[in-house]
Amino acid sequence: MPRHRFSFSFRRLLRHGRSEVRRSLQARTVALTVILTLCVAVVFSAVSMVSVRASLLTQTTSQSQADFSNMVEQAQTGLDASDATTTVQIQQLVNDLASNLQSDGASNLVGVYMWSRESTARSIIPISTEPTYEDVITSDIHSAVASDLNGNVFYQPVKLPISSDALGADTPGAVLGTVLDYGAAGNLEFFAIYSYALQQQSLTQIQLSLLAVCALLSVAVGVVMWMVIRGIVRPVEHVAYAAETLASGNLDTRVDVNRKDELGVLQRSFNGMADSLNQKIDELEEASASQKRFVSDVSHELRTPVTTMRMASDLLEMKKDSFDPATQRTVELLSGQINRFQDLLADLLEISRYDAGYAALDLVDADVRDPVNAAIEQVAGIAAAKQVDIRAMLPNVQVLAKVDTRRVTRIIRNLLANAVDFAEDKPIEVRIAANRKAVAISVRDYGVGMDANTVAHIFDRFWRGDPSRSRITGGTGLGLSISMTDALLHHGSIRVRSAVGEGTWFLVLLPRDPEQGEVTDSDLTVDFAGEAADDFSITGGFGVAESPVAERSSALVLASKQLMPRHDEPETGNAATDDEEGGAR
Repeated sequence: MPRHRFSFSFRRLLRHGRSEVRRSLQARTVALTVILTLCVAVVFSAVSMVSVRASLLTQTTSQSQADFSNMVEQAQTGLDASDATTTVQIQQLVNDLASNLQSDGASNLVGVYMWSRESTARSIIPISTEPTYEDVITSDIHSAVASDLNGNVFYQPVKLPISSDALGADTPGAVLGTVLDYGAAGNLEFFAIYSYALQQQSLTQIQLSLLAVCALLSVAVGVVMWMVIRGIVRPVEHVAYAAETLASGNLDTRVDVNRKDELGVLQRSFNGMADSLNQKIDELEEASASQKRFVSDVSHELRTPVTTMRMASDLLEMKKDSFDPATQRTVELLSGQINRFQDLLADLLEISRYDAGYAALDLVDADVRDPVNAAIEQVAGIAAAKQVDIRAMLPNVQVLAKVDTRRVTRIIRNLLANAVDFAEDKPIEVRIAANRKAVAISVRDYGVGMDANTVAHIFDRFWRGDPSRSRITGGTGLGLSISMTDALLHHGSIRVRSAVGEGTWFLVLLPRDPEQGEVTDSDLTVDFAGEAADDFSITGGFGVAESPVAERSSALVLASKQLMPRHDEPETGNAATDDEEGGAR
């Protein structure tokens, strides 16, 4: 079996850390605190290192100069006390003197170097106790010593080619030089090289210690801050979780009050808010229940007197020919208003059933064209009276779906009645499209249209976009609200686009099988492409067998021409069936 090797990725770790910092207040606070602490510690350490380095360099330089001064005094004393006269004796004296100085010098003394200042017959051979580092004595300090006449001591920091750490860096050091007076052999140039390796190691150790202290201090501060923030965030998380639970409907949710600080105030405030909200909801539910019972009771109680009024109106209607013209008009108005009253009671009863949760679907396998045609037939008379042409361009094949035909008929009837009211003598188009999962029924008019504010409230109960317009169709103000509720019962929806002067377009979107639940937007056969209320662009298309477009002289002729396509006309497209969508109109 192949082994899955774990590979560490700094980039992945950094990406995860950034994501955690963005979404977590606790992680963001801890990270910011650690970074700030680390920056402060680094700055403090850098300042400390500069101070320590300067102090250590001053101390080491003073020690080297003091040691060199002692060596100069010792060498000068030895030269002054010598009675050597020959070149060999002088050479031996200088050799012994350099060896003694090297032995008696400080522990960081690398080498002692002597040579004659002048080239004479009695000049000595240059002496080097450590020839390896003779090149460290630069020409600058050599020239300065050679040209000095007052016996000054010259100091020059240098780098010794000695690795003092694991990085292989050169060791810092210093060269000190002066002139020794020796009458028998002339003046001698005297140099000493000192190594600061021990001081460099000490400085490196201090640096590492400061870095370790910075890291440990940052981690310690981060842990402390994490614990402190955790103590603050945890109660807030409990309150947030309780708020989510409360929002989901569990009104008995409360939080434990275990703090006496500001967080305790938050806990007590949340519990108080929950109690108040629970009380208000109970009051609203009771008021809503009372209102629903009142509407239902009133609707039922009014059915009997309205039925009696209907019977009396029908009786007067039968005998209106014997009445004078004014009485006849009164009887007609009475009959129309009683009809509207009956429709209002029916809608109120339907609304009360929705509110009480008693509304249910009576699903059957049906051809969606049938309820659409039935709705067109029901409004055909009103449309003919207003000279509005309803163009039913329906698929030329069956569009089968599980629907409640009564409710679908009511949806389309209400949309058509609304369209007739505002069509302004312009045609209304009805189309159907379907695919494997959804059915779309389109109702579009080219009338006055609506603005965005009216579109946002069009499905509200009793909403009227233009209160100055009369309800020509005798509507109750509940039709579109009931239509939306019927669509929602099918797990569908009604979407609308409208623009002033361009008309209104409704799309009734229903799943082919409501028992399978809602259909996602990506599975719809037709949908509006944009989000704006006045954007009429769509995705998908309709397959239609277009009915003839002609003037209708009566409601019967209008309905018959819409529902019965003529066989002598060519079809303009195919239906959007289970297997495909039709072409765009």
